[in-house]
Amino acid sequence: MATRLGRKAVKYGIIALVVMIVGRMLLTAAVEFWRSINPPPPPPPTVGFGLLPKLLFPTQTDKEKPKSFKLETGLGNRLPELKEDRAKVFLSPKVIPNLLADQEVKQIAAGLGFIFEPELLTSRLYRWTKTGTLDSSLEIDLQTKNFLLETNYLTKPELVTNASRLPEEFEAVRRVKAFLDRVDLLPVDVATNAGEVIFLKSLGNKLEKAFSLSDADFLQINLDRTPIDGVEMYSPEPDKGVITAILSGVLSGQESIVRLENHYRPIDYTQVETYPLRSAKSAWQILQTGEGFIARSVGEEVVVRKVTLGYYEDWFNEQAYLQPIYVFSGDNDFVGYVQAIDPQYISQ
Repeated sequence: MATRLGRKAVKYGIIALVVMIVGRMLLTAAVEFWRSINPPPPPPPTVGFGLLPKLLFPTQTDKEKPKSFKLETGLGNRLPELKEDRAKVFLSPKVIPNLLADQEVKQIAAGLGFIFEPELLTSRLYRWTKTGTLDSSLEIDLQTKNFLLETNYLTKPELVTNASRLPEEFEAVRRVKAFLDRVDLLPVDVATNAGEVIFLKSLGNKLEKAFSLSDADFLQINLDRTPIDGVEMYSPEPDKGVITAILSGVLSGQESIVRLENHYRPIDYTQVETYPLRSAKSAWQILQTGEGFIARSVGEEVVVRKVTLGYYEDWFNEQAYLQPIYVFSGDNDFVGYVQAIDPQYISQ
């Protein structure tokens, strides 16, 4: 009798244990499913920087802006719905002049091959000049360390006639990065970017885009910061990177870089806050009313095909924060910008 009761107890105990395990699994699965279709609301944006400054896009006249805008996104001509209702904003530390600035810019100049004393154009702008295979000049801002290296390469027809020696795109980017690294001018967040190569053809004393490498006389290499969470960087001149070089296939070594432009300013990626975004509809209305910035446009009528988020880097004004923008792009290489942060968090 006791043995029979013991067997039954074991049997029903096993059944109860199985039921408990299966029940717990089903309950856990049900809870996870409910959470997946009813996710908890995300925490509110941190807005830790307080009110943000309004982005200072370059001034434009009405003649520079299109007369009409048309939306053709392939989504039933609707604006895309962004997954996020907020975006990250990063601190851009203010550049403070220091007593070593004069020595620092002269070291940069020496690395670029300019070793003589500079000419002082303004209280913060130095210029060096030199003659050689190419006549060249270098201007450096004493405070930001931004610079422009130019040569008279467009007056040298011999640089065009042998231009078949231009490197492949990957090699061109590698050469420019290697040169910048040698003179300690390659920031980490630029070094990891793949870079962009634009084919250029010389027409008199001007450059125009070429169709392919075989048709090109020079290469333009654009280097930007690595995208943040997949969001690309944009500037007042979308055909250029934060660092832009023009490369000749005829000259070798450092002389092959016939133009070099640097607008890089540091960003503190550890100092980050989140801010609400205005809607894409609101940004589209602003663009249509002519209040956005037209970075590139051809013609009076614009067809917009794509709307995305980007980060705006101001080359002409020292910005305190790296902020997001809506980027409208379309036919004829049109590009337009609208500040993306909800206007209630923008100081007027």
